[in-house]
Amino acid sequence: MISFIIAASLLLIIIAAILLWVARHHHKVNDNQKALNVAVYRDQLTELQEELKAGSMAEEDFTQASSEIQRRLLEDTVEQHSVTEKSSDRRWIWGAVVLIPLLTVSMYLWRGHWQVFQPESMAPTDQQISAMVEGLAAKLAKNPNDPKGWSMLAHSYMTLNRPLDAVNAFAHIENTMNDDPTLMADYAEALVASGVDKGFVHAQVLVAKVLKLEPGNPKALYLHGGFLFAQNDYKGAEESWKKLIPLIDPSSSDAKFVLDSINQARIKQHLSAMSMNDFQGQEGPVSTPESLANSSADTKATAVSGTVTLDEKLKSKVSGQEIVFIFARATNGPRMPLAVLRIPVTQLPYHFELTKNMAMSPNFNLSTVSEVTVEAKISRSGTATPSAGDLIGKSVAVKPGSHDVQVLINQVTP
Repeated sequence: MISFIIAASLLLIIIAAILLWVARHHHKVNDNQKALNVAVYRDQLTELQEELKAGSMAEEDFTQASSEIQRRLLEDTVEQHSVTEKSSDRRWIWGAVVLIPLLTVSMYLWRGHWQVFQPESMAPTDQQISAMVEGLAAKLAKNPNDPKGWSMLAHSYMTLNRPLDAVNAFAHIENTMNDDPTLMADYAEALVASGVDKGFVHAQVLVAKVLKLEPGNPKALYLHGGFLFAQNDYKGAEESWKKLIPLIDPSSSDAKFVLDSINQARIKQHLSAMSMNDFQGQEGPVSTPESLANSSADTKATAVSGTVTLDEKLKSKVSGQEIVFIFARATNGPRMPLAVLRIPVTQLPYHFELTKNMAMSPNFNLSTVSEVTVEAKISRSGTATPSAGDLIGKSVAVKPGSHDVQVLINQVTP
């Protein structure tokens, strides 16, 4: 809409400039024509006078001819005529300059979409979103070889709470998503929500693939816990859901939802309910009192410590309410965090220590790899799931047991 306004304004300016140029040029032509006429009449009078002196013209004829020339000269150069003509032309030009923009705006308000100028109209309505989604679906029906388009359509259907349509869209690109854990997890979610025949089994297969590629995928972990709960494996469901706690803001609705799921599994096992305090706040489920009691000497030997700082240039982008996730990943291997730490952004700069007790999986921690990278992310959403606008930074590759590792948060997630 801004581009339309700019284009329309430029067009009106150009039209007005042309009209003013024409008016000015027209006045110059009139003035030049008048001067030319005077010169012609002067020459004619001179010729008559020469003929009179030469005796080729009688005095009576000279008087009559010169009177006629003077009469025509007066008719062509009379001031009143010139003023009237110029005044009329000028009123017409200025009238056009004023009327054209006025008529243009009036026509747009009458026949155009003037509502777009209202601030509340900037947010699309549900009907507009549905129309855009249907337009995308029609486009893909004509050109089905567009994986990104099908992915966008599927996610749009999920946003509109149309999981069955989302399943049909995902099905068009199922063969191309084997290396994309996030997309497979989204497909699995749609299958479960749609209730289609054999959708539950299909979703389990997809989730198994996701967790093999990315053991720490949050959506896959939650779905996996749900599958185990449905199969009466309450302990397995509890363990799967516990892995989510380090990845979410403990004060968020997501954290409450996950904690409720964990406690449902514990009730089925005749165990007491847990609270967020049982997870040692920032360090997550592996750092419960039970796991800390089982720590050994190699915990310190493989610990990675250092400092996370925020670039001065990005401090203005922080409100003070965000959560910082600090985690170690294997330099070569699955993207699942080897250790996770969660702190409020107000604690930056922060001296951290990541240990094997902070792992999301006992079988995949700092003692099981030879090289790691420490990453830090300031999350606006309060979850570890990447999103646009997050502030991120990472260290160079280091070996487990390294100290004084420096992590500068100096980038913005696009």
